[in-house]
Amino acid sequence: MIEKNKIVDNLITKLLEKFEAEGSNINRKPACFEKEALELKNKAPFLDISSYLYFLSEMSVLILKLKDDSYVTFYGLDDWDEGLNIFDYPVPDKDGFHLVLDVCSPQGDLLYFSYNSKHAGVDELWISASVEGSSREYTNSGLGFIAVLNLINDEKIQSVNC
Repeated sequence: MIEKNKIVDNLITKLLEKFEAEGSNINRKPACFEKEALELKNKAPFLDISSYLYFLSEMSVLILKLKDDSYVTFYGLDDWDEGLNIFDYPVPDKDGFHLVLDVCSPQGDLLYFSYNSKHAGVDELWISASVEGSSREYTNSGLGFIAVLNLINDEKIQSVNC
């Protein structure tokens, strides 16, 4: 069972009220993806991060259109759209990272947020401007999942840099 995280729950509500949203569970059916979130936790114990697992169990895929026309895409546990299902990829990837979300600017620049499997159970997201090829460099953002949700809500996520 995944325990309810009141902070994440409140932030989800705020995000859905504030921004245009698409996704797997924007109508907020409770614990809609709990079984899949527990499967992910069992498959990848380094992701035993309560705020992140609670978000996945409630929302799975979520795409938000921010006021500056940036998009935030949270990767989920279901087949809402091709390429967004966590289980379609190795967890973690070959470099030990697990992609959580990305932010796409109106110009098409992407910033990826991932957990690092070398830091099991540590709620710190690593960022990269690329998740493919030789330009794959990750920097520890020092931000936990809730902090990133707050930055999105405050419309300051675009100020995070690699």
